[in-house]
Amino acid sequence: MSAMARALPSWTHDYATLRDRIASFPSQHEIRSVNQDGEDVEILRYWPDASWTAPKDAQRLILLGTPNDSTAAELTTSGWRPSTTMHLLAGKPDDVEQVVKLADTSGLFEAPMDNYDVVEVTDFDRPVARGRMRYGENYGLLTDPDLFSPADPDTARRAVLANFAGAAFGHGLPWLLLVATAEHAQQLPEGWSKATTLSFWQHG
Repeated sequence: MSAMARALPSWTHDYATLRDRIASFPSQHEIRSVNQDGEDVEILRYWPDASWTAPKDAQRLILLGTPNDSTAAELTTSGWRPSTTMHLLAGKPDDVEQVVKLADTSGLFEAPMDNYDVVEVTDFDRPVARGRMRYGENYGLLTDPDLFSPADPDTARRAVLANFAGAAFGHGLPWLLLVATAEHAQQLPEGWSKATTLSFWQHG
């Protein structure tokens, strides 16, 4: 085991489920997940030191925390390439926006699923934004809402997040966690702060 290995926080377990992935836990410092067909192997862990070797069948890595330059160089040599960067944002439900006014032509719908809740914003009955939240012991974990060409992308996205914030507040949860794109994380709404970085790497 790498000397830099760290046990993963519980939200990382939920992150796989939130994306319809099947997770297993080879150790307390690593999560291995696959898609519903048992393929597309993904490894999630904190950044290791340069001596760490990715599993041979892994196709994607998600590395948490501040990037390690020497490890990044070794990954590049081994055929890996960085694909995207995301950020985990944290906020208290009562500190973030909970109500967003939508246009008269828009609607908002909620649906509890087996593993998470779904919120969808429509415009003239056409879906324009959709997000998911999974309840943890003391937090709600959200995905960055998917947008489907809304006329007002910012309002549609904020409406999804606000609805989940209201739900988390109603459940008495002290924290909301949101995995957001780097672009959205740069425009932090009131009440949110950056907690950690997620570096995505792809093989080949």
